Formats: sequence, structure tokens, C-alpha cells
Amino acid sequence: MQIEGERRFDASPREVYRALTDPDALGEAFSVIERVDADGDDWMLHVRLPLPGGLRLKVSVHVEELRDAEHARLRAWGKNLGGRISIDSSFDLEPSDAGTLMRWRAEVEGAGLLRGLGSQALAPVARQHAERALDRLVRSQVTST
Repeated sequence: MQIEGERRFDASPREVYRALTDPDALGEAFSVIERVDADGDDWMLHVRLPLPGGLRLKVSVHVEELRDAEHARLRAWGKNLGGRISIDSSFDLEPSDAGTLMRWRAEVEGAGLLRGLGSQALAPVARQHAERALDRLVRSQVTST
């Protein structure tokens, strides 16, 4: 399943980039993340998925393709007895008026219980959580328009 979006921020590309690549800021922004353990470009997220039963996963994240104030790619994968998920996401930033335009996209694949939900059920939930997380990130780190 692919999801994508676009958002404008009333902050410089450098400020937006810093917020989007800070594991602690992202951990606070995504309500499904219970804890983040970071070691450089490798992070371990402890996640409770917004699904019936509160499925928990440990998700490994590797941050790559870092181009300061322009682009980053985050690859994540996790599993438990009930399912498996992989997420390949990226964002691009560019100056826009007095702020920043961000274009983001993510490819999400599930297996086991997560695959059984199908992309029709999972896509709206994933998009909603991504938008809510960006709203939280914006409130705590930068300003959005």
C-alpha cells in the first residue's frame, strides 16, 4: 500500500529536517510509539498498533539517504507472532515562500494479521496517523500552514 502527502511549514527547511530526523521528536509525534531507543542512524521503536487487541511490535528503523535540509529515507521493519510490517518512507523538502514545502511518501507492506486487514482498511488508518503525527510534530517543533 502506498500513501503520500504534502504539507507546508512556516519554518526553514533546516528546522523541518531536524524535526523529521530526530528520533525523540518522532517518538513523541506518533501516538503509536511507546518508546524509542536510538543509536545514530539505527533506531528501535516499541509500537502498539491502532488495531483491535493492541498488537505490539518492535520496529527497527534505519535512516539513510540523508541530505541535510532536503531529503531523507527511513526504512522500518518489525514483527511479532501475529504479523509483520515493513515501511519504506521518504520526504523531500524545498524552500517555499517564507517556509518549507514537504512532500512525503510511504510504502507499507504487512503480513500475517496485518496482511489480512488489506490495504483498503489499513491505508486510511496509516494516512490518518501520519497526518496526526505531522500535526503533533508541527506543534512541538515547527509551525505549519
